[in-house]
Amino acid sequence: MRQQSISTKKTLGKPIENMYKKPVPRPVMADSAEIQELYYTERIITFRSMLDELNILQDAPEIEFLCKEIIEAREILTQIGIRKSFSA
Repeated sequence: MRQQSISTKKTLGKPIENMYKKPVPRPVMADSAEIQELYYTERIITFRSMLDELNILQDAPEIEFLCKEIIEAREILTQIGIRKSFSA
C-alpha cells in the first residue's frame, strides 16, 4: 500500500476565495461625520451586493463574514448618528 503525501492529495470542496480572507481596510481618520457615514453606508451596500451572489450551502463562511461586517458597520453608523445629534 502506497502512501500519498499531503501535497499530492486532492482537496474536496470549493476553495475559499482570497477576497474573503483579506481584512477590509478601515479608515484611520475622516474629515467629518458625514464622510464616515458615507464610507460605512457604501460598505454596507457593497457587502449586500456580495451576499446576493453567494449560495448558503456552498459559501457559509463567506456569508458569516459578510454578515458580521454589515452588523459592525451598522453599529458604527448608529454611533455616528448619535454623535451628530449631540454635536448639532
